[in-house]
Amino acid sequence: MYFFLLSYPLLGAGIKYIDDAFDEKRFNKKIALVIAPLLGILWAYTMLIDRISATILLAVLCGVLFKGKIDNHAHLAGLLAILIIIVLAGVELMIIPLLFLAPFALLDEVGNDVIDYNKKYFNGDRLWHNFVKYFFDQRWLLKIAIFGFVLLGIVPFYFLLAMLLFDGAYLVMRWYGQQRRSGIFPLSTRSVETT
Repeated sequence: MYFFLLSYPLLGAGIKYIDDAFDEKRFNKKIALVIAPLLGILWAYTMLIDRISATILLAVLCGVLFKGKIDNHAHLAGLLAILIIIVLAGVELMIIPLLFLAPFALLDEVGNDVIDYNKKYFNGDRLWHNFVKYFFDQRWLLKIAIFGFVLLGIVPFYFLLAMLLFDGAYLVMRWYGQQRRSGIFPLSTRSVETT
C-alpha cells in the first residue's frame, strides 16, 4: 500500500515536469529527457506488482495516448520504457474494470482540452462554468469511476487515495512551474533551457 502512495505522486509530478519542460518551457528539457525513462521504469514496475495498479495506470496511459498527449521525445521515451518492460515481463490486468476506466480517462483528457481551448468562455462568474472548469482541470471522471469500484469492493480505497495523490502532485508541479515562470523563484530564468 505505502509503495503506491509514494509512487503515484512521483509519477504525477514527473509527468507534469516533462509536460512543462516541453510545452511551457518552464523546466529543463535535458533533465526531462533523463527522468522520462526512469519514470517509465517506475510506471511499469508499479503496474507489474499489482493487477489493480496495472489496470488503473493502463487506463491513464490509454487516455493520454488516444488523446494524442504523448507529444514529445521525453514522453515517447517513457512510453517505450513502459511498453518494453510490461511486454517482456508480462502484466496482469483486470479487463472489465479497464474497459470502464479507460474511457473515463480519455473523457478527462478531452474535457481538459475543451476547457483549455475555451478559457475565455469558462472564465466567467457562472457557477456552472466554474464547476466544469474545476471538474475537468482536476480530471475527476477517472477518480469517480475508481471510487465506484471502491464502493463495489473491487478496488481497495488506497488506490483512490493514490490517484488523488497522483493528480495532487501533478497540480503542485504545475503551480511550482507557474511560480518559476512568474519569477517568484529566482533560479527560474537561469535553470530553464529551451533547447
